[in-house]
Amino acid sequence: MAKHTRIRTNEQRERLLLNRETLLSVIDGSAIARSVAQPQGGMTITLERILTKRSSGDSVPFEGDTGIERLLSELTETYQGGRLVIDDHLVGISGTLVIEGQDAPIDLRATLGSGGQVRLRVGPSSSPLRLLDAIRVFDRHVHLACKRLGLSYELTAQGYNPSVASPSDVVPLPLSSQALLNTYLSHTGRYARDAMRCTASTRISLPLDAHEQDAVTSYRIFAALSPVIAFLTDNSLRLRGSGPRQTPRMARSLVWSQVDPTRCGLVPGTFAPGFGFAAYESWVEGVCPILFVSDDHLTFSTGSNTCARVMEERDLSVSEARRLLRTIMPDVRWNGRLEICCADSLPPRLAVAYALLAKGVSGSAAERESVCKLLNMDEMSDDAVERAWHDLRELGWAARVYGRPITQIANELASIASRGLEDRDERRALDTLSQMWEVHSVPRDILLDKWERTHVPSKDEEAIELYGEGAVIPYEQLAGDPPAGQTAVMRFKR
Repeated sequence: MAKHTRIRTNEQRERLLLNRETLLSVIDGSAIARSVAQPQGGMTITLERILTKRSSGDSVPFEGDTGIERLLSELTETYQGGRLVIDDHLVGISGTLVIEGQDAPIDLRATLGSGGQVRLRVGPSSSPLRLLDAIRVFDRHVHLACKRLGLSYELTAQGYNPSVASPSDVVPLPLSSQALLNTYLSHTGRYARDAMRCTASTRISLPLDAHEQDAVTSYRIFAALSPVIAFLTDNSLRLRGSGPRQTPRMARSLVWSQVDPTRCGLVPGTFAPGFGFAAYESWVEGVCPILFVSDDHLTFSTGSNTCARVMEERDLSVSEARRLLRTIMPDVRWNGRLEICCADSLPPRLAVAYALLAKGVSGSAAERESVCKLLNMDEMSDDAVERAWHDLRELGWAARVYGRPITQIANELASIASRGLEDRDERRALDTLSQMWEVHSVPRDILLDKWERTHVPSKDEEAIELYGEGAVIPYEQLAGDPPAGQTAVMRFKR
């Protein structure tokens, strides 16, 4: 991986070298390890969900007396830890939760995505089940806050906002950073604004391995598993207002795949010799960060400049380097921890089951070795991962991935993870997902089944079921008269 260099003066050259060391220390975790305020042990879960109105299913706007900002303000009565205010708007809260029967409190931080997605981060903790308790307590607090405000809202876990037909339907947060993002993303991929405003994910963050080569092995395992995880956690019922039956598999990941290939997806060279922290840092330098946020909370547009160009122009603090890394969005990230970003938003119990899968397959050298054999990691390549994405989207449960049926990979992954979990309750919690896979189902199938049981089809939908999409049907075969000015036939489309 060649570095992106654009050095015009000796001062810029020296600044880039110093900033490179700072950025690398954040990536490999050494800078964060020196901070007593940043505990490294255990797992962190970040669960994004869409706040919706129970009566209509519509998403809730940010501003107004009944908006998300008002709800966050109400929650500050419960969480006294901190308030995140940007451009005079409350966009986040933080605090700790003391779970009954447990000694150590759980750190909690709730912030908002570009489209108002509620992004809840809990942890770190060595027990994902404790994190499940924390998520449930937070959800209870949201419910009580809504009740005090006379609102009937709920946190909806789906990979794509089911209530919108276009990202234009979602008003982004009124922040300067969002204006910069919108300007930049309007000129990139077809689904760039969809990704920021309409999608929601489940992210798992694990502490880095002590030795770099072990950290590289874990990174490569999850990079190879990314398409498999996206398939097994598929939880998107609609895409841009399409009917549930017409929504493609893995819709959220499909959106992100068409955002910006230089900043999303697989880091080029992940499976090449020499890949490690320095190679990852080199790749980051060549990516455009879109914006930069300084320690004094000023947001600047970086335009088409790369991270390397930003690093030439100013001295970066550790916190600024961390924020710079957050603008880079591959499926698997290094930011002082190992962050896995390829799963859809999931209901809390399924999100924690997925976290237990990650914990189990990465828990010890024995489990990692088993996964490497299952995935044929000795023959893994960037192209093989791209083929896995394509085949799983096209073929679903009939796909072969890395030389094996996806059915076999799903079952063996669950078995390996179960062996890596010593706690019986954790193994039982993992079963909430793995038992779906045994019958060739994913979370989206639960959504689809519920929709089919409760949905009342329109006459057009009934006609499509009878005659097929795109069929030309004489109006005489249908109830009612043709619309004024129409011929005696009509073509049905969804």
